[in-house]
Amino acid sequence: MKIFSIVGWSGSGKTTLITRLIEDFAARKKRVIAVKSTHADYAVQPEGKDTARFLQAGAREAYLLAGGELLRMTRIASPDDLLADLEAQLLPADVVLLEGLTRPGIPVIEVQDPRLEKEPKTRPADQAAVISAAAQAGPRPCFHPDDIAAIGAFMEAYHGK
Repeated sequence: MKIFSIVGWSGSGKTTLITRLIEDFAARKKRVIAVKSTHADYAVQPEGKDTARFLQAGAREAYLLAGGELLRMTRIASPDDLLADLEAQLLPADVVLLEGLTRPGIPVIEVQDPRLEKEPKTRPADQAAVISAAAQAGPRPCFHPDDIAAIGAFMEAYHGK
């Protein structure tokens, strides 16, 4: 299983990159799981709705089936619980893309948009790769955001620093 954190400033292209990577991996028959982390206080189900009430009552998990989609809700103490859960159910060929969530030991790919005129969000030493329309020299690989095949190949071949 390959897990990568995709980080960058708001508007840098993280979601677009992840969407394109999902399409590429799925076309190559890879199972992909995407996780979006937000720092904002956000409730998947508003308080008082059925699935929220199930969790409040003590259910370990609650599922919402609507419009051909299944939403799994479970309470976790920390992001480490999520990663342990994913590792228990995924296969070596699976790909997990974490947007906005970093954990020690998970390689970081930073998406940078030079038009934002911001410093990198993460230290260059912590980056496995950079995605940017501006060419960059440095110790880590830099890919153009349109080079999805090369980014995907890098991710599949990546074995750490």
